[in-house]
Amino acid sequence: MWIDWTDGAAYCLGQMNRDCWYLYTLSHPFGEGDEWRGVNEPDQTLEVLMMDLDTDAMQIFTRQASSDARQATQKSGIHKILPGVQIDDFLFDPCGYSMNGILANGSYMTIHVTPEPHCSYVSFESNIPMASYRDVLVRVLACFRPAKFIMTVFANKGSVALSSHKELDGATHIGAYQRKDLHSCQFHKYHLTYAHYVKFPS
Repeated sequence: MWIDWTDGAAYCLGQMNRDCWYLYTLSHPFGEGDEWRGVNEPDQTLEVLMMDLDTDAMQIFTRQASSDARQATQKSGIHKILPGVQIDDFLFDPCGYSMNGILANGSYMTIHVTPEPHCSYVSFESNIPMASYRDVLVRVLACFRPAKFIMTVFANKGSVALSSHKELDGATHIGAYQRKDLHSCQFHKYHLTYAHYVKFPS
């Protein structure tokens, strides 16, 4: 079968002159009709992109404060985000951190930390199936204490995470954070919710 890889679309969610999130989707079908191979199985992705992180929290991810990756993982509380996760972590020299984790059900989580004060950034991603991601999000935010973050949830019709989109619709506040932007998009087989939060007052 010949596939036209240019059959896609580019999107920008959020304010283009401020914090925003870019997405590219490929819409060409695989197989017969308009069915995509594999997307009838439950599938979901949670992503949290955090900026302007707390300096004390970021200090943990330096060689000055942590002797190795395991110590950084324990001191930051990353090991508590998804209980039971098996973690493979790495602490860079002189600073920076990366980890991949897997759960018994095959779900994963991954975190990357850039701790420098002038460009502090943390990304968290997981495909764990949950009807509500609020508790996981609260634990993630407690580890890194960002001044602002972007949260996205992808889910298809077979996923229990599809109901999390309705939860985000009503979540104008999450702890000390106030929602500034909310977008909801429907793609082929998938639903996406984008939310941007900042620590208030702001």
